[in-house]
Amino acid sequence: MIAITLLVATAAPLHADGYLTPYVGAGFGGRTDDHKIAYGGSLAFASERGVLGIGVDLGYTPDFIGTTGVGNNNVTSLMGNLMVLTPGRTRFYASGGLGLMKTRVEDAHGFFRVDSNDFGVNLGGGVMLFPGDAIGLRADVRYFRNLTDPEPDAEFDIDLGGLSFWQATGGISFRF
Repeated sequence: MIAITLLVATAAPLHADGYLTPYVGAGFGGRTDDHKIAYGGSLAFASERGVLGIGVDLGYTPDFIGTTGVGNNNVTSLMGNLMVLTPGRTRFYASGGLGLMKTRVEDAHGFFRVDSNDFGVNLGGGVMLFPGDAIGLRADVRYFRNLTDPEPDAEFDIDLGGLSFWQATGGISFRF
């Protein structure tokens, strides 16, 4: 009992850095029509010297499938991620997680409208560079894919859906 008390009393407090990164970039490949501008933000927490972290990413890509013959269309993603990072001022990382992907498509004449909410996955990596203590740069590349239930029945089946794309982003990151 005394050993446990001494261990707890002398243990270093757990400290995690927070990273807030508004970003801009491009969605490409998969179902996108050429390269499309993408923007959003990321909030991550990672231990200063450790290798594990968690993050939340919110991204938006307008005109995802183009503008020719199609009216308003976009894809919005909200993902929760686990991260593995290197320590130091330059932090390379791998990231993957699950979340929601919302797709909206309507034709130019308002004849049809698709409004889809799907589960999704993302996998990628990047680098955070902090020359100072509080402000740095972050660059990221991720692959997104929606998940579907191929047979809407009583069984819970998961299959990779038809919506997939890559996203490359960069932004100024604020460490707190």
